[in-house]
Amino acid sequence: RGSSTVLQAQTRMAWQQQAMMKGGGKGGPAMGKGYGQPQGGKPSFQPKGQVVQPRPAGVMMGGGGGASSSSITVSGCQNLTVSNIIKGTYSANGANHGKTVYKKDGQAGGVTVLIYYWDERDGPSFSGWWFGPKVGGDQVWAYNGNKAAPAPPPNGWKVPWDGQIDNTLSLTTAGAAGKGAAPAPGGIRPPGMVQPGAVRPPPGMIQKQAEQAKQREEEQQKRQAELKAKREQEENRRKEQAAALAVRKAIQKVRTANPDNYDELRAQLEEAQASNLEAMGSQAEKVSQEATTALEQAQKRIDEVNEKRVQEEQNKLEAEKKKKELEEKVDAFVTEAKNEATAMLEKVKLAEEGAQKLEEGSSNGSTPDAMVAEAESAETLINETMESAKSARLSIIEKQKELADAESFRKVKREILELTSKLAGGVRSLDRFSSVIKTTREKAAKKSAALAKLEEKKAEFKKYDLDKDGKLSRKEVVAYCKAIIQFELGVETLDTIMKSLEPITAEKFRPMHQKVCIAKSEVLEERKRQEEEAKRKVIEEQKQAIKAILEEASKLQASAEESAVEAETKARPLIKDSDKPAGEIQEAATEAENLMKKSEEALDESAAKLKQAQEECAANEDLKGFDQEAGRGLIRKDPIIRSRLSKVAAGVKMAREKATRKAFAEVDQKRTKAVTAIRAKMTEDSKTGEQFFEGINGGNAVSKEKFAELLKGLAGLELTEEDVQKLFDTIAADAGDLSKERFLELVRVYYKCVKATVMSEEISIKSKTIRRLELGEVLEALEGPSKEESSGVERVRCQSTQDDAIGWVTLAGNQGTAFLEPGGNFYQCVKETLLTDGLSVQDSKTIRRITKGEVIEVLEFQKKDASDVKRIKGQAKLDGACGWITLQSNQGTAFLEPC
Repeated sequence: RGSSTVLQAQTRMAWQQQAMMKGGGKGGPAMGKGYGQPQGGKPSFQPKGQVVQPRPAGVMMGGGGGASSSSITVSGCQNLTVSNIIKGTYSANGANHGKTVYKKDGQAGGVTVLIYYWDERDGPSFSGWWFGPKVGGDQVWAYNGNKAAPAPPPNGWKVPWDGQIDNTLSLTTAGAAGKGAAPAPGGIRPPGMVQPGAVRPPPGMIQKQAEQAKQREEEQQKRQAELKAKREQEENRRKEQAAALAVRKAIQKVRTANPDNYDELRAQLEEAQASNLEAMGSQAEKVSQEATTALEQAQKRIDEVNEKRVQEEQNKLEAEKKKKELEEKVDAFVTEAKNEATAMLEKVKLAEEGAQKLEEGSSNGSTPDAMVAEAESAETLINETMESAKSARLSIIEKQKELADAESFRKVKREILELTSKLAGGVRSLDRFSSVIKTTREKAAKKSAALAKLEEKKAEFKKYDLDKDGKLSRKEVVAYCKAIIQFELGVETLDTIMKSLEPITAEKFRPMHQKVCIAKSEVLEERKRQEEEAKRKVIEEQKQAIKAILEEASKLQASAEESAVEAETKARPLIKDSDKPAGEIQEAATEAENLMKKSEEALDESAAKLKQAQEECAANEDLKGFDQEAGRGLIRKDPIIRSRLSKVAAGVKMAREKATRKAFAEVDQKRTKAVTAIRAKMTEDSKTGEQFFEGINGGNAVSKEKFAELLKGLAGLELTEEDVQKLFDTIAADAGDLSKERFLELVRVYYKCVKATVMSEEISIKSKTIRRLELGEVLEALEGPSKEESSGVERVRCQSTQDDAIGWVTLAGNQGTAFLEPGGNFYQCVKETLLTDGLSVQDSKTIRRITKGEVIEVLEFQKKDASDVKRIKGQAKLDGACGWITLQSNQGTAFLEPC
């Protein structure tokens, strides 16, 4: 018995040590068939505290099932999608509602698949075995209604859960243990069975474990009782909510009631309150207050609706009365408008008839005065009628605006529109007759003028008819021409006129006048033609002169273009070929520049010729624009050639700069060799730069010959006379001799501190320390390097460029640690700046720009100008240009950085 009690306690402890799983409520009927679909209907929730207790494999489940927790294999299923999800092997994984829960080994596409049992707490239709991703969840794949089965039934499954039974879906239990069978190795044994070889625990421990197990059972029973009470409370609360919801639905209907259904909905609310009063429980009073409020609000709204209906009825009666009055006004307006328009159109017709009579009468031989009088009368009638018609039309339009909203007016609106359109048409018609009146007046004026002219001509005829025989003789015709037309007729012309018109009576006087005028115009036209021909010849001669000038300009321009092409040919290799010596580049650049100069001179001379032609054309009105036409090619070509010359000039400039840099690089290379040889000689002789200079020429400036003699005596240095000449000219610059300062600049050597060390007073490393040297400091070598005897290290006497401190510094330690390295006197441009001829930024002149990437050799280390800007004096390694350069601006912008 002791062993059985211990095993029972151990079994219960094993159950309680498994992970807890919370169950969920099963839903109502499904919304439709299909796999993995949610169960519809009213949701239900598993009471709080309901847990799924996992049990160890091989232990029999409680609840009367007695089912084994062996693995289950699922196979078959006609629905391929569901089959791919649920088929596989399942192992026991806890319990729910007294029966084992099985979980699929692995996951189907990342989804957990469970087989679990659900009791009748949500109704009989939801009780049975289920396939789903979660115990009590809304999503399921298959269902089996066998509630009595202690384990998942092998067949009879519906797929989907509310579909037909799928006979191909099969569940097979593997390794089920029979009654009394031995438990699996490592599993929990039934009560009373002791594992072979097990050591019995002491009696005191067995009793203690039994008491603990009994205490846990009592706590479990207490939790179950609390759970049952809570479930009953939740059920009561659910019923109260359902009853309150039924009454609130009736309240909602009352809130939307109208006068027609208010009484019926109020009765329904009272009935719902009476039937659900007890069921609502604690919510009864609150729901009753809501009903009372809803009834009061509904009654108030119904009263407002009734009042509104009364008001609307009254408004309707008033509107009908107003409508009738408006219709009467419309009828009166239409009658009045018709009468007025008809009368006006009659007047328009009378005015039109009067104007037509005027038009017909003006061509029937009426006198000018009679025509003017008739025109004025017709004009007065037309103007008065037009004004009356316009006023009548505007009056109708204004009156109809007052009636535009009336329904009856819309029916006659088109009729009124036609009346106003007819009146507008009458006005336009009368307006057209204004031109008839104007034409009649013009005809009268012309007729009057013609009659006056006729009388004038008759009087004139009589004046020149000297013999008063009623006709003009030849002599009288000639006299008339001289006096009136101011033209002397030729004999042939006079014969022609007399032959065609003789006798020249008063009726033929005007044709005679016309023929004489024609003869005069022909004579004048011939004179004009002759003058123009003479002028044309003069202009043509002037144009030929201009063309000659432009041809000279064209030849000069062609010569300039030829020279430009030659210059391009010379300059092209200079730009592309970088292997030529500097001298050859300079020589070719000079040839290209000479050709450019020749081309520019020819272009300038051509431009001067063109300008001369333009000035001559501008001064002569007949030649204006001729220069633009004849010299168009010259004008267009000049800037093209000049552009080509500009490109050549830029290329030549680049070539010269390249040659300068190349020449400097060649000399700089020789300079480096010479300095190396001189420094070697100084070290050999143990002399400083000043001492060595004293020995060259007694401390005086060194001439070119002395300098050549010095270099010739240096070991390992081979330079031609030309090399020496160039080197001396570069070092001495514009001075004729090499000064001491220039020489010291030449042989000056700098060291850069690459590891912190000390500066001592003497060559001995044990001598007094002057100060520490920091990383990056630059030192100028004054003497050495010399070997320090006691330590065997190389030491050099230096001067700091930072504070002018002088002392001895070790080049490298005994173990090879370097303290100083040659260099520190070279900077690189990191931002474009200027090279100037003086220390002051503001007062100095710019030599040239220093571009990013250029290397500068320091001649004098940093100094500050008047504006507190740090500057150095240096020489550009690109072309040897010397001057002052800013290290860093006041705002902290760096222009140079140490190489």
